[in-house]
This record gives sequence, structure tokens and C-alpha cells, in this order.
Amino acid sequence: MLLNNYSSKKRVICFIILILCLFHSALFSQIRDWDQLYPMIDRPVADMKFSTISGISEYGLLFALPGNGGGLAYFTNQDSLNIFSIATNIGPVSIVPDNPNNRIFCAFGCGSNSDGLYEFDIATQEFELIGWYFYPHFVKKLSSGFYYGYGYAIEGGLLYSSNGDEWTTIDFFNSMQVTDVEENGDGTLFISAGNEIYLENEGSYTFLTTPSLITDIYVRDYPNNDEVYIASGGGSYSDAVYRVEYENNEITALTYICGLFQPNSIYEYESYLVVGCIDYFSNLFLVEPEENGQVQQIGNYLEIDEVYCFEFYPIYTPNFMVGTDIGVFLGTNLTSASNNELTEINATLLNNYPNPFNPTTTISFSLTTEHTESTELVIYNMKGQKVRTLYPFPSGSCRIGTRSVIWDGTDENNQLVSSGIYFYKLKAGVYSKTRKMLLLR
Repeated sequence: MLLNNYSSKKRVICFIILILCLFHSALFSQIRDWDQLYPMIDRPVADMKFSTISGISEYGLLFALPGNGGGLAYFTNQDSLNIFSIATNIGPVSIVPDNPNNRIFCAFGCGSNSDGLYEFDIATQEFELIGWYFYPHFVKKLSSGFYYGYGYAIEGGLLYSSNGDEWTTIDFFNSMQVTDVEENGDGTLFISAGNEIYLENEGSYTFLTTPSLITDIYVRDYPNNDEVYIASGGGSYSDAVYRVEYENNEITALTYICGLFQPNSIYEYESYLVVGCIDYFSNLFLVEPEENGQVQQIGNYLEIDEVYCFEFYPIYTPNFMVGTDIGVFLGTNLTSASNNELTEINATLLNNYPNPFNPTTTISFSLTTEHTESTELVIYNMKGQKVRTLYPFPSGSCRIGTRSVIWDGTDENNQLVSSGIYFYKLKAGVYSKTRKMLLLR
């Protein structure tokens, strides 16, 4: 009898503990939306991929760590990160596992004599060169096979392999800067090269030209896997995210989704697109996947400057991991934190030119909606003190359009300021952006 009472009490206590744990977990997820994963990876992460290759810990996650001291990286246990490279001063920009054959294909380099496509053997931990191809952009596996794209300006191309053993050149893209390739739900192939997005149909290609360099192609998950989006972001007024419209094996139009400066990669979170930028002052956004979709910045407090890649984390749902210039972050519960209310990006502040400068520099910005609120462009010094208001002018307006303002390095009293770092801040309605510039006298 005593034993039965003890067992009953034990079950009740366990049940209470379980309820408390679930409550704490729910509360914790509401409060803490971002976690930095793998603190020992405190450097740029250009690519992340999961594999089923034996001996790789942390769910088989592989990392491409570019630049000096970088390489193909993976954990053999929770505390042991292994980094493999072809040279100490060069790392990969893209990786993809070939799981059945226990190997990893790596695109190494960014403008060196060692740039190329390499095969890494897990058993021997050695690299084998497949071929030298300068300025690689990606290597990836689609349902139709493996692809490798490379090039800078007009020098580049696209390689294909059905199984990873024999690689051939797709001649149509010779001398093109091939930046990405993806397949939609029915297997239609889309390729980006420079400013052009191509659709493949039995060896022939149709295309449309975008205003800026295409940096990424993204196909949404099922049941929306007929939707194809591109990030067009070479660093101009025309930088934006578009949806590719197509029918009868032909690209028919591009639908403007939103304007973001230097969008670099696209992913998906719940019913939104996630767009990562390589602009120092605006990094990560949730975007409604519709024409003129509303936008919300979600990476404000992460202290990241550049976003390179995305991946799904296998434990929590919904979530995504993001590879940045300072490591890997896990985002969860992001839409509930904002109550699903997105705010429209109604202005854009661009980098000043030249920078550094002497004696003048040009600051450009654009307004995409009219404002009844004040719109101003102000110069500050390192102490946060206002140096000069550049906009509005006495006759300034808040109408839609692009403006360029010249700063001649003087303060409100038209006195020359000293050499040093200055900040310029644009405020337009809910939009606020600050950038840095250097005056050298």
C-alpha cells in the first residue's frame, strides 16, 4: 500500500515538473528569439549543409569558412571542430555533400590561383582538384545532378555532373558570370548569370534582364514550389527582390516584391520570405511574398553586418539558421514577437561616394512613399553631436523620388570640420538608417 502511494506521488511530481518545464520552454521561446550557435565559429560562414556521412557530429552539419584560416569545417564531437583547407590563406565559399560516396564537393577561393572545384574524401581527409575555375559562386546538388557556377565580369561558366564523377561544361554559359542555379517543383531549371535570369527547356534557354546583379535564386517549399524568387543586389538604386513569372517554358515578367539594398540570399520562414543582405547597416528581413510586400527588419540587435546563407535546424520548429560575418545564429518565434505586423520600408539610404573623401562627398537616398512626418538627413560626429542638417532644405519636400546631397565638410556655420569619422543619418517616418564616412584633409 505504501509502495503504491509512493508511486502515485512520484507520478504526480513528475507530471508537475513536466508542466513547469513546458511552461518555462514556452515562456523562454517567447522571450529569446535568437541564439548564437557554435561560439567557436566566430568568423564568416559562407555556406552550411547537412549530410548523413558517418563521423560528422552536430546533425551532420558542414560549414564553408572562407578567407584566411578558413576551410571545410565540421564537428567530430560537440567540442571538436575540424577545419580542412587546401592552403592557409584560402577557404571555400560553397560546399555540398555527396552522401552515398562519403565525399564533399567544395568551391574554394575568391580570385586566387588556387580557385576551383575540389573533392574532399572523408576517409582520407584529403582534397583532390577537379579543375581550376576562378571566382567560384556555388556548388550544389539538385534532383537533376551537381552544378558548379563561377566567374567574374565576363569570365566564367557552369559545370554539370549527373553523379559527381564526370563534370562537363554547359557551353551556353561560357564566359558568363554564373551566380546560382535552382529547380522548381516540376524540375524546371533556372540559372542566374550576371543581370539575367534564364529558364532551361530541353537545352535551350529563355531569359529576362534585371536592373542589377542577381545574387540568389530561391524556390519556395511545397505547395508553393512553383514560385521562384531572385535577389538582385549589385549595390545600386535598383536593388530589389523579384518573383519570376513564367509559363509555357518562357520567362514572361518579373514582379517587384520589395526594394532592399544589396540583398544577397533568400530563404523562407512560415509564410514569409527571409532576405539577408550584405549591407553593413541593414542585414536581415521578413518579407511578404507578394507584389510590393511589406518588410520588417529582424536582425537589428545581432551586431551582424553581412548575411551569406540559410539552413533549417533539425530540433526546433519553425526556425532557420543564418550564416553571417560573425558566425551562426538560430532564429525562432520571430513572427509572434512582432504580432505578424510588418512595416513597410519607405526609404533607402545609400553609401556616400567617395569614401574616404576630401573635400566633398555625395550622399544619396530615395523615398518610396510620401511622408506627412518630417524627413531629415543629418551629419553627426563621433561624440553623437549634430554637425549639420543636409535635408530638408528650406524649400525641401517629402515627395517620392531619389535625391543626392553634397556635403562639403562644413558645419552649420559653414566652418570646416576636422578630419575624422562622421555619421550620416536618414529619418523618414518609421525608417531610420545610419552610415559611416571618413573625412581626410
